Amino acid sequence: MEGVLMDGAGKFVLYFLAALFMSVLCWIVCTRYTKLWNKEFSVSPSFHFVCALAAIITFFTTLIFIGLKNTRPVAESLVQQWSEELVSDSELSNESFREAFYAIKDAGKENIKNYKTPENGGTLIPMSYPETYELVGRIYADAACRDFNDRFPFLGYFLHADSGIPTEVVAEDVARFFANDRSKTYPLQHGMTLAIQHIGEDLQMQTGRIVRITRRWLLILFLLVQAVPFGIIGYLAYKDLHFGHHDIMSDYEDEFSNI
Repeated sequence: MEGVLMDGAGKFVLYFLAALFMSVLCWIVCTRYTKLWNKEFSVSPSFHFVCALAAIITFFTTLIFIGLKNTRPVAESLVQQWSEELVSDSELSNESFREAFYAIKDAGKENIKNYKTPENGGTLIPMSYPETYELVGRIYADAACRDFNDRFPFLGYFLHADSGIPTEVVAEDVARFFANDRSKTYPLQHGMTLAIQHIGEDLQMQTGRIVRITRRWLLILFLLVQAVPFGIIGYLAYKDLHFGHHDIMSDYEDEFSNI
């Protein structure tokens, strides 16, 4: 719906009318297609209820299909909003710090004896080797990717956010960071920034694919869902035809027996 509203009030009216036209057309098809095999079928209020259900499904499917064309700006807006919330998410930062602290401790390359554990108020991690930079960067980046996938599973599925950031991408980022000034310390939060950039770039490349696949599945789902009301309508028409045929045969047998 955000994609539909993004084009302004004038376009929204056109989209609304297009969806309304498609739903009315669906209603007409519902009421007419039973005439293909049962021209005497009488339309009842319950029949129109089922037709209305099919029309409503058509209305919203049309709006969704149109709105998907603005997937990129809508998704970019979601990523921007997520990135701002990610920076201020202290809980995720604390969890990432705890994970990085014990990962460095298990690696055994850094001297961690004089550093407090996260549970005891520790806020520092020894970082003296490139391997440590890459390890910390990957942990923070992967945590950000998991958070994105949890919040936006639909986009995360296409962007493979649940798989995190490849190690070589983190290594390249560390190398770029220290290319100009080796006196700097690689920030713990830089991995999250890397994840934001990686997801944003991936989104730019995947948007067309996301729209194509989503529209394809939307049409398949639409047909499957529409099979329910159309199936009910067909059954009602067939049932009416069957009983009508049974009544005619009964009348014929009565007349024959009286001869």
